[in-house]
Amino acid sequence: MSNAHHTSEQVLFSRQFANPTRETFSCPPIGGFVRRYLGNSRVSVDPFARNKRWATYTNDINPQTAAEYHMDAEDFLKHLVKQGLAGQIDLGILDPPYSPRQITECYKEFGKVASMTDTQNAVLYSRVKAALVPLLSPDAVVLSFGWNSAGMGPGFDRIELMLVSHGAAHNDTICVAERRNIDQIRMFA
Repeated sequence: MSNAHHTSEQVLFSRQFANPTRETFSCPPIGGFVRRYLGNSRVSVDPFARNKRWATYTNDINPQTAAEYHMDAEDFLKHLVKQGLAGQIDLGILDPPYSPRQITECYKEFGKVASMTDTQNAVLYSRVKAALVPLLSPDAVVLSFGWNSAGMGPGFDRIELMLVSHGAAHNDTICVAERRNIDQIRMFA
């Protein structure tokens, strides 16, 4: 079931239904959303990849996952900048744990205890978004997933929103696609 239309801001909106899955991109409509943008990408990055090696550069803090790197997400992005990838990424994928409970569970999977600082997801999101920006090309797209539609904030224009309802008492997954807007970046600089 898909209801898609353009609003006055020309943001594509759709609502889908799918059963919840442990790994976000294993959910068929969400996986399709990601693959569609990956199909138009040359160089992509996913700092919270878990077991999906879809992006050019993948990372997950859990060393037991299939990701290429196993670092803190912010440190991973800074590492890519040091490797000379600043301004080279045309697709960023942000699918961090959505809540303090999920952060704690992720750490527990590989035997690490999450500290109070680790579970402050708003701080985590801010640090990772800030570390992603230097990597992005002028026309980059960023995909964000979670329980809110905050996305990247100033300097980015929404191009698509997809709500995925999981039924019963499950939170919807909100999928946001945004394109970098260089004019806005200059205005906020």
